[in-house]
Amino acid sequence: MEPDDLEANLSPSHAPAAMKPETIMACMVAVAVVIAGAFIVFYPQDTLLPTFSLSVDDVAGLDGGPPAPANATFALTLHGATRRRLLRTLGICNERGTVAVSYAGAVLAWGRVPQFCVPAQGREHVRMVALGGDVELSDELRGRLVSERLSRTAELDVDIMLDQHRYLSCRVKPDEDGPSPCKVFMLHWVTVS
Repeated sequence: MEPDDLEANLSPSHAPAAMKPETIMACMVAVAVVIAGAFIVFYPQDTLLPTFSLSVDDVAGLDGGPPAPANATFALTLHGATRRRLLRTLGICNERGTVAVSYAGAVLAWGRVPQFCVPAQGREHVRMVALGGDVELSDELRGRLVSERLSRTAELDVDIMLDQHRYLSCRVKPDEDGPSPCKVFMLHWVTVS
């Protein structure tokens, strides 16, 4: 191809048409609306609910001779928090519930969860007490618990039934400070007519 032919092929009549700024802006707005819609529709709902953690404030009656932990008492604090979200952050309220503290599958103490609300984009701290009711562990379990408490490795399972739909499962170390995270389970009961 000769240079003159090359210039003829690049003449303004063969150049692509430039897009108008209004068209570009309309396309950008349409893409933003589609992305925002997909975010709202596909955003995981469970992360919008409060998260929970549990701390053991005080333990009494867990150490000692053969009757222990027959009347163990646990002072617990449930910490609920909702994270800040752009859309659909939800809080929850709970009217009543139950708490059970167990070690190696043996329930040591139980109690009631008081009424509370965790507001949307807020925090709530709920204090409760679980009391033992003449629970006795086998000699083997009692010895293992005492040994683990001495080495600060003892772990207790704390199960909290908030209502018919929410159940919390927490694994805590009674000899450590600070809260331990809880797993939140949403229960779906099936009723048979």
